Amino acid sequence: MVPVPDEISVVGFDDSHLARLAHVQLTTVGQEARRLARRAVSRAVARLEGGAADDEREVVVTPHLVIRSTTRAPCRS
Repeated sequence: MVPVPDEISVVGFDDSHLARLAHVQLTTVGQEARRLARRAVSRAVARLEGGAADDEREVVVTPHLVIRSTTRAPCRS
């Protein structure tokens, strides 16, 4: 068994509600889920209506790191 975060850090992706639970406190990479959902729905509706939502083919939503108890500060050598 490897102790977390003493010897290894654990990081998830998506910042789900489970990651926020007090007994889990998982460090995670998060994105603005509501923003992503709004853009997806807007683009889907535009396609269904025969138009284009915008000229963008790719949208990048910058992720952010949410540090919780499954990581520790980097070791200094």
